[in-house]
Amino acid sequence: MKFFTGVVLGVSLCCAQALANETKDLEGFGAPESVFVDSNFIYVSNIGAKPEPLAKDNDGFISKLDKNGKFIERAFIQNLNAPKGMARLDNRLFVVDIDTLYAFDVNSKKQSLKLPISGAVFLNDIAVLDSKTLLISDTGTGIIHKINLTNNAIEEFYKLDLSEFGGGNGLAIDKQNNALIIAGYHPDGVSGGKVVRLNLASKKLETLLETKGAYDGVAVLENGDILVSSWGENLQGVIYRISKGKVSALELPFLQGPADFFVDKNTLYIPKMLENKVLKVELK
Repeated sequence: MKFFTGVVLGVSLCCAQALANETKDLEGFGAPESVFVDSNFIYVSNIGAKPEPLAKDNDGFISKLDKNGKFIERAFIQNLNAPKGMARLDNRLFVVDIDTLYAFDVNSKKQSLKLPISGAVFLNDIAVLDSKTLLISDTGTGIIHKINLTNNAIEEFYKLDLSEFGGGNGLAIDKQNNALIIAGYHPDGVSGGKVVRLNLASKKLETLLETKGAYDGVAVLENGDILVSSWGENLQGVIYRISKGKVSALELPFLQGPADFFVDKNTLYIPKMLENKVLKVELK
């Protein structure tokens, strides 16, 4: 998620790609920022009444829906500020909220972790490195934090050069290449970021999308292709597909504020933050 100005550079495409089959809007959210889907439920983090990602206003919440897109509880977890990226380990649902990592039991809703991250400005997404380790992006500082869940120790895993790559926004593990895919966005809202691949062992950085943009969510498909969302020019959002070095755009309905999406098998869930909706897309 990001501040938005409407000033974003375009991406040069090899072609448009008609991947989208059936689409459906899920409605009733409050500036939805991130989606996480497990075997039974859909979870959506909501920033609140206004899309203010850094406002500590206590009106953020997490919604819980069934797989048909019907609310089980609109405010399943309440009293957050501006919750963003989520991940699940066992029965714990993790979520980042500005400068703090939380965890809640998915059954009882009981909070099991509140971990402030010193110096954090704009925590944005979570990637599960293993059963005891999380990686968390801070768009405001460019730091990727590493969290040891055994003792809640926090360390700096990597720091992006903001001027070159922007700060890390969306994160996704690329298992085939032992790497972390990072969707970059510059916190000044103007300069833009790049999409990069960080080798988890060597920490060598490779640029996947050189053209700067307002990149947000990212996912790695089973075949190794990468999907990344961009808020686009004049807030006309786009989902790009990176396949063997070529970039194409999914054919989708108009998107305003495509944030931290989730891929569940052949289904794509895209939060449309500025429309208070989540777009459900069945991919071909």
